[in-house]
Amino acid sequence: MNPIHVKEIVSNQLRRTESHRPPIVQVPTKNESEKTLDDDLEQFSLIDKLSDAHKWAILFIVALQGFLGPLTSSIYVPAIHEVRTALNTSATVINITISLYILILGVAPLGWASLSERYGRRMVYILATLVYIISTIGCALSNSVILFSFMRALQAVGAGAAQAVGAGTITDLFVIQDRGAAMGLFFMGPLIGPVLGPIAGGFINELLNWRFIFWFLVILGGIVLFLVVFFLPETSALILKKKHCKKMDIPYEIAAEPVSTTMIRPFKFMIKPEVLLATTPYSIAFGSMYFVIASLPHQLTDQYAYSSSQIGLAYLANGIGNALGALLSGKLSDIFLTNRRGVITLENRLNPMWLGICILPVGQVVYGWSTESGLNVSSCLTGLFFLGFGVGLVQTPSNTYIVDAYSDRSAVVMSTANLLRCISAAANPLVAPSLIQSIGNGWSMSILSLLSLLSGLCIFVTQRYGAKWRENMVD
Repeated sequence: MNPIHVKEIVSNQLRRTESHRPPIVQVPTKNESEKTLDDDLEQFSLIDKLSDAHKWAILFIVALQGFLGPLTSSIYVPAIHEVRTALNTSATVINITISLYILILGVAPLGWASLSERYGRRMVYILATLVYIISTIGCALSNSVILFSFMRALQAVGAGAAQAVGAGTITDLFVIQDRGAAMGLFFMGPLIGPVLGPIAGGFINELLNWRFIFWFLVILGGIVLFLVVFFLPETSALILKKKHCKKMDIPYEIAAEPVSTTMIRPFKFMIKPEVLLATTPYSIAFGSMYFVIASLPHQLTDQYAYSSSQIGLAYLANGIGNALGALLSGKLSDIFLTNRRGVITLENRLNPMWLGICILPVGQVVYGWSTESGLNVSSCLTGLFFLGFGVGLVQTPSNTYIVDAYSDRSAVVMSTANLLRCISAAANPLVAPSLIQSIGNGWSMSILSLLSLLSGLCIFVTQRYGAKWRENMVD
């Protein structure tokens, strides 16, 4: 073939190929300031910038702030008689102040979570702790049940910040593979706070009087405020980016959605099946724990003639079980998160909850029938330990799962879970006296144990369909 003809054929083929190529779109380059504004927030994340020791120190301070709320909820339970006498009111009204506190402790984080996403975690911790200290002083000085109730409500507002914002801090600091252990430490507060409170309150009331219980809380709040102000940095990547842009004199504003949308968002999470079902077992378990907290003083007084300090020490069995369960389930949830092929499946985090679903009802039945029958107090304390251990096993995987599923809205989704468990915890102390009086403590705890067992269905459904729901989720 003539070389000229070959050349023409090749040229024609090249022209046809070029005509079928998609057009090349030229993307304009960015200068350094534009890159700073548009790059992903990961460059402002503290996950890779802080040492492990520094992260855990920050988490300890946040956990201590989160510990205030649950501790304060029950600390004056051993002194209920003295508080009722001093304020000239009935036992029912004093029990209502406990339930009111817990209910507001569930509602308040909805607002704090939204504020933390607009103005940062650090500001919320400082403001909330100040509210807590001022209202606690008001409780110590109260001479009427109306003022006392109002101050308790305000106290719950201040104490509720870390219940939701703490989850945001954990997301800011820890990669997904380490969050279970971090959540286990952080959520020891909601578990051991309600049981350590009566221990401290029992001794303070016996040695001094009930008002010193609140002065003790003022001192503890002051310590937390000092640690937050001087040792707690801002951890939100979004806020850190905003501060960086301001320092560099680069215009940047966080897109602020309407306040109404911000406040409604937690309730939208409440109707998401993966959130509702994953948190229901823990809500039931947490409520049963408050059932015991509210009724234990009467059980130990009637059956074993315990003093207020002895009653406080009895809560220690439950608290030790709570702490061990929370830490163990946190570690286990991190282990189960990744399978042997290295694939991460969030629903695997829920596996340790099955152990809790089995142990919790055993503890409830043993405790209930031990006190009902007047058996040796050691059997009662054994039941309390396993009850607390079961609650701890259920709690950490549940919370870690929903935080991982909505890591970009971790504080908000955690406030939703906090509201659900606090509603359960607020209702149980109101129901406990009449239910125990009607059918006894043994049958009351048997009913709760049955509910705990049935809550395992929620775990089964979440593990089966959770991944599919998350694929279709819309914020």
